[in-house]
Amino acid sequence: MDAYASGAGSLSKDIPYQGAMYNITLAFGDSITQLGTNVQFSGWVNHLSQFFQRRMDVLNRGFNGYNTDYACNVAHLVLPRTKSLEYPTQDICPSRYLLPNFSPKVELLTICFGANDSMLAPGSKHVPLERFASNLRQLVHMVKDPESEYYSPDTRIVLITPPPVGDNMYKTFAEKAGASEKRDNKVTKLYADAARDVAQELDVRCIDLWTAIEDKVKDYNATAETEANQFDGYDQYLSDGLHLSAKGNELLFELVQSLVTTTWPELTQ
Repeated sequence: MDAYASGAGSLSKDIPYQGAMYNITLAFGDSITQLGTNVQFSGWVNHLSQFFQRRMDVLNRGFNGYNTDYACNVAHLVLPRTKSLEYPTQDICPSRYLLPNFSPKVELLTICFGANDSMLAPGSKHVPLERFASNLRQLVHMVKDPESEYYSPDTRIVLITPPPVGDNMYKTFAEKAGASEKRDNKVTKLYADAARDVAQELDVRCIDLWTAIEDKVKDYNATAETEANQFDGYDQYLSDGLHLSAKGNELLFELVQSLVTTTWPELTQ
């Protein structure tokens, strides 16, 4: 006999399955997010999924190589529509005149871009700083604007700044890979600052990953028993001078976890 057919704690056959799903944490970003499910590097999105297990489902919508221009172009495919689709005649939709969106609610939305936008011009992924900030505003407004088809007033939004670039490390790995894109950590900081400013302007939360890693690298270099290596300590938190290492992923997860537990403890219950 099926274990669920009878007995204490069984599922009643009189109650049909309703298709219930957990609400969602949606991680939207570039390769920093896409690689957040990489087991080899202890991906931060995987940790988040474990943290929210039996509370929320965590969806990874990270896109390698994307900047905020690309993000604005695909956001309508990433964010769930919250407005009903109306049909003029019953012939088109015979069962009802309204076809609502049955997507689970997005409780938490993380937006992490800037690692590609901050590529030095004329790099193919470069987005000027002002347009980067404008694009971030557009992404946030899609969720916060009552007139938007994606309006979700209860969704908690977190902007995550790009991590720093380990200049020497990135140059070494880029040359080995034959990559021609140029990056500079001083420029990346400007994009991190812009993301932080947009978050403050729009009254959403921000995780300053750039500063968090910079502080950790400085602490590491100050306490290391051996002389700083050729990568200036960035290899502790970056895998190739650009993407997060296991320690970098674990740090980002800890920052998200801390923000959630202190600011929105209801999400952990």
